[in-house]
Amino acid sequence: MKYRWLLVVIATAFISCKSKTKAPVSDTVLRVKNTNTISGLVQQFKPFIQGIWVTSDYITDLSRTKSPYISSKKLAGAAALEINLDSAEKDSTVVGVSLNNHEGASFTLFFKPGHQPNSLKTNWPDYEVNSNFYELGYQIAGGDTTLLLYHYNKNNQVIDSVKYIRVLAKQKDNDLGYGITYITNKLLISGNYELTDTNGTTSNISFNNEGKVSGFTGYETYYVNTDFEAGPQNDLDQFSFNIYTKQQKDYLFKIKGDTLNIYNIDFSADSVHLKWGELKYKLVRRK
Repeated sequence: MKYRWLLVVIATAFISCKSKTKAPVSDTVLRVKNTNTISGLVQQFKPFIQGIWVTSDYITDLSRTKSPYISSKKLAGAAALEINLDSAEKDSTVVGVSLNNHEGASFTLFFKPGHQPNSLKTNWPDYEVNSNFYELGYQIAGGDTTLLLYHYNKNNQVIDSVKYIRVLAKQKDNDLGYGITYITNKLLISGNYELTDTNGTTSNISFNNEGKVSGFTGYETYYVNTDFEAGPQNDLDQFSFNIYTKQQKDYLFKIKGDTLNIYNIDFSADSVHLKWGELKYKLVRRK
């Protein structure tokens, strides 16, 4: 899905995205010594915050459920962030936000030290309590870098934080949800399979992280739906081939162990809900 940039933050969507956990403690704190000049802060932060980030709650839950539909609840609020310090101007840069994996928004990240050892101030507002505010920072633990959106009260105390994992170094076009698509493909689909169709014919099929298919006659791309905001007929895990073309084919899918099962789609009598149809393709991961 392509997202439009919005300069006005959608408050109700963001307020729902709070991990309700205190800021994690890093076993390693890395901070470049500088005079807190703008150039010094850019130099410090760029290696650690540049890239496309997806909320870690979604990644963790998806690894468990193998179902984008079930795990979509973890994409409420600020689901993904795009940070590109190459485009920084003067004392700030614009951070792209995927809201609920459905709409685009943005906020300003200022090159001004925050309250944490490695955090910067933002203009991301809290509409529930106007005196509350947010900062964006990074932490390094066990050699892994995570991004954190800290939520503070008026007494400068951390209320909660949202944790993000970097999934890509750079954005693809203006699709703020691409990072979610990419990590979903990588965790669930990407790999080499042996396909058995309904006629019992077998062939070797490959899917990559970017949504490309090889070895599957008639199909060049695949798409796993991760946006379940709009309905009807959007309440099961959907898998499409050749999306946005005249050759598009839509199915449902389930993952069980090392097997990807792709089903035809049926519909409820009132055409509101999706239903499982007959098994169309059975793909087993090759060792």
